[in-house]
Amino acid sequence: MPFDFVEPEEFFRQLNDDKEFCAGLGKVMLAAGMLETKLRSYLKARSIDYHRTATLGGLVKKLKDADLLTENGKSHFDDITKKRNYLAHNLYGLFSKELEETILPRENLVSIDASIFIDRVETLAEDFMFFSSLVAKADPLKAKLL
Repeated sequence: MPFDFVEPEEFFRQLNDDKEFCAGLGKVMLAAGMLETKLRSYLKARSIDYHRTATLGGLVKKLKDADLLTENGKSHFDDITKKRNYLAHNLYGLFSKELEETILPRENLVSIDASIFIDRVETLAEDFMFFSSLVAKADPLKAKLL
């Protein structure tokens, strides 16, 4: 049985109309906002200056500049920041072919592939919640956050 491949922009429309995908994407954004708030609190407890509206990338940079992340921590924070930014800013660019394929596929997609995207956003939301809990529990007097 041949596959009915969906054109990239049509696949984007399908994702846009998929309640489960949009709910998962919303969870990512909410959980990322929670992590940003927890990181601001951590930096404040460490008496590290930051802009009060700093977002994830800027906050992670502050942590790195203050040498508060292990190499593993840097890798994890870089990864979730990259993924969140990609979902927030580049998803349509991917499917409109403005951007190259990197994190997510664009070609040879079928409608059921939406489940892959749903799994990815749900996993990323869980990752953000996990890191938020780690930051919330972290002792600001210790040498490294992660």
